[in-house]
Amino acid sequence: MPPLRPHHKSRNGCDRCRERRVKCDEKGPPCSNCTSRQLNCTYLKVAAARSQTAKPRPSKYQTARSSDSSARSQNSVSSPVSNCSLSTQQEIDNLELMHQFSTDTYKSLCVSDSENATWQTTIPRLALKYHYLLDGIMALASMHLATFAEPAEALIYQERGLQYYNRSLSPFRHAIDNITPENCDAVFAHSIVMIAISIASPRLTATKDESSCITANIVVLFELLQGVKKILAVTKPWVKIELFTQGEFWKKTTTELNADEDAALAHVASLNDLVMTGVYSKQHDIYKNVLSHLRHCYAKFARSPDPAPVMAWLAAVDKDFVDSVRCRQHFSLLILMYWGVLLGKLEGKRWWANNAGKALVSELLEALQDGDSRWEKALSWVQSQMPL
Repeated sequence: MPPLRPHHKSRNGCDRCRERRVKCDEKGPPCSNCTSRQLNCTYLKVAAARSQTAKPRPSKYQTARSSDSSARSQNSVSSPVSNCSLSTQQEIDNLELMHQFSTDTYKSLCVSDSENATWQTTIPRLALKYHYLLDGIMALASMHLATFAEPAEALIYQERGLQYYNRSLSPFRHAIDNITPENCDAVFAHSIVMIAISIASPRLTATKDESSCITANIVVLFELLQGVKKILAVTKPWVKIELFTQGEFWKKTTTELNADEDAALAHVASLNDLVMTGVYSKQHDIYKNVLSHLRHCYAKFARSPDPAPVMAWLAAVDKDFVDSVRCRQHFSLLILMYWGVLLGKLEGKRWWANNAGKALVSELLEALQDGDSRWEKALSWVQSQMPL
């Protein structure tokens, strides 16, 4: 009998090749198979397997776990991961994320010094009662850790953040539909956390079979914030925590744009008057209101460059504008691109906004490259503000 030929199994293949049960050249991302088929090539399963072998579990924790597991099972608080007892490593991972949030990540959500204690102490305590908020701050902390981790480990943190974020959505929507004086603070806090997560990682709301699309991600965020906006308009007296209320954005101080931004936004407003006429008159009024608020946000940011003006615009737009963005109506995408320039001004000021404005503008420029020739000046201004 002739000797059997050795079979070299692909042990570090990408996720797509594993799913299709084909041999991967392991040269990605992307590998040659995914390149030829234009698939989104990831190595999350490989990274997870490596992390489990690369991170030995301290024997002192295992010993402690085996000696008092019976006592802990009767006095345990429900876990942010599941109602089942956790492995020691999972407990350590959860502690790592909570420590990361309460020592560093929380700072990126504050718009004034008066909010430090609220985000560092009050919100984590509130999250122990409302698990969608707990999942939210764990997701944000995990995404933050991914920004300065080694590539293989960063994929693990991103995947963990994805799991926490996705799990928070259903109970959060349920909370919006069943708002009470007791849960309104948690709903408000989670809406802010959710904005930061969604801007930080577009892939968090993309399905595994889709490439990341920040525009689609913003639409999902718009829709969730519509519910929060309506609820808070009714229940504002119930809200006890003061978040985003002490910054410059909310003060009735005179604000002015610099000449360049003033001219650019005025030009877009004139385009609205020129293009959205006749049968588009209703859209004209919608865009006029949206542009007016965007101008206000630009002016407030010029006076105090904190996240409040950037986030406030997302929550302020009405449902009709959200629908037009979802349908990818070109003028609504043009307006969204101008907000992308404002988002880009947070670059280097908030870790979750790094590269986000550039990614959004780049995506929208591609969508509008064959648009109305009358928009050339408006598009040129965007490119001058954010070289791509």
